[in-house]
Amino acid sequence: MDAYLFMLWKTCRNGHYSIATLADAIHLSPKQTKRYLNKWQEDGWIGYTSGRGRGNLSELVWLRHVEREYAKRMLERIDRDSIESVTEELTWDWSPAQAGRFMRQLERKFGYTQTTADALLIPRKRNFLTTHPLEAADIHSAHLVQNVFNRLFTIDGDGNIQGELAHHFVWNRATLSLFLRKDVRFHDGSLLTSKEVTKSLRALIKYPAYAYSYRHVKQIVSNGPYRVDLTLDQRRSSILPQLASIHTSIIKDGIGTGPFQLTQHDDKKTVLTAFPNYFGIRALLDRIEFIQMPEQYDPVYRTSASDSSPIDTIATQSGFGLVLLHPRAGGPFESKAARHYVHRLVAEVRNGIHDFHERAQPNDCGFLESYSQPYTVPDGPAVLFTQPIRIKLTDFTDKVTRWLCQRFDQDRIPYEFVEVGFEESITDFHAYDTIDLAIHAEVFERNVQYAFYQFMTNTFSPPIRLFQQMPEMLTWIEQYDATPFEDWLPIHQSIERYLIDESYFIPFYHDTRLIPYPIELRNITIDSFGYFDFSKLWISNQS
Repeated sequence: MDAYLFMLWKTCRNGHYSIATLADAIHLSPKQTKRYLNKWQEDGWIGYTSGRGRGNLSELVWLRHVEREYAKRMLERIDRDSIESVTEELTWDWSPAQAGRFMRQLERKFGYTQTTADALLIPRKRNFLTTHPLEAADIHSAHLVQNVFNRLFTIDGDGNIQGELAHHFVWNRATLSLFLRKDVRFHDGSLLTSKEVTKSLRALIKYPAYAYSYRHVKQIVSNGPYRVDLTLDQRRSSILPQLASIHTSIIKDGIGTGPFQLTQHDDKKTVLTAFPNYFGIRALLDRIEFIQMPEQYDPVYRTSASDSSPIDTIATQSGFGLVLLHPRAGGPFESKAARHYVHRLVAEVRNGIHDFHERAQPNDCGFLESYSQPYTVPDGPAVLFTQPIRIKLTDFTDKVTRWLCQRFDQDRIPYEFVEVGFEESITDFHAYDTIDLAIHAEVFERNVQYAFYQFMTNTFSPPIRLFQQMPEMLTWIEQYDATPFEDWLPIHQSIERYLIDESYFIPFYHDTRLIPYPIELRNITIDSFGYFDFSKLWISNQS
């Protein structure tokens, strides 16, 4: 099927056109367009009469109904071929009636596999940004990484730290000695040794996003095949929870030691296959397939057991949203009065966010979940803005950002949108340099106290980028280094209250994720990021 022919059908009906108009319609040069027109005429799709002389229009007559014929081919391909083979064509500008036919056909098709293996199939609207632990700054990539790689330690919601790849540890003054589990294998069959762990950790502390967090680590060396020594400037209890974070996962030439191995990753499909030599318990699922699907497709998980199973839904916590006001020099929010004014406007509308976004609940407390307390919204006069507020606009928070701006319109507050791509908003450390306001959505890992520390210090996270204009915040953060991990909560609460009271961070909403899944999927367990723990799932026998 020809995408250019379909595009021309959707934009130009029977009539007279200049060649420039036809070329613009299909985004080609006039020369290329003439070549395609001649081909389509030879194939019997159109009747085309070129205009004679300067300024005369060419006549276009359609001889066949392109969308109807292409739709018939699409339905045949959906039945015959794999789903990923038609994902590109599904994104075309089909009429609602045809798109509905495709979706119904896909729902019948989705979940079938030509194998007896237990497989979970998950539709995705966008590809994973990365499969590398050091780069996994968004929730989707982190969830993928968690299934492919292992960390040295894990930390639960209560702050209990347990060894994962590390069997145990010993402190000797300022040196932390890690003793590794034996007979742990990477996905290529090679054994995990101190060499691979040392290499991963050295790459970690040099990586720009984490260099600040690990600035106290002075040396990392192997001391035998199963021992790694980390020497710090002094003994610091914060290093252990740090080694339990997703970015500390151990990697060797792109592969890990986790319960699933990455066997396919391209722009149409990402496939995880159970690793039979996993040192934990071998996953009962044989395969997980993430398949790129168009925006309108129903995001229901499917399995290889059935194509028409009854569906259940589970709701999981999906983080929170906050409004960041950037006090950049010369910007509108260098003024505390201006920040407080916008804070009051946000507080005024946030109680209605559930009516606009049904999964969201207003957040009038903070960012530490049960550890946060309601606060008093700062008072003060209205402020006249003499320059437009530069507002970050990205697809992930596009709708809620525009909704908030409706309140700004009521007070005639000038603003302008600065479009920032989703990947750019995460990976470009200068994306916030000239932005005044941004709605940021954050998802914490299981342990809130360590996750809040990561939120404050990780360079991938917006706060540390804003703190360059706020030297007092760097002084607050220095307190973590001299405080045992179990005593961090008062620091968290002081920082949270300062940021809210000064109207740098404004609590906005709590978010909930709804996951529809087939009822034959059993042992539903939620992982650190609010998704299913794939390693614990299994499919009941429906035969």
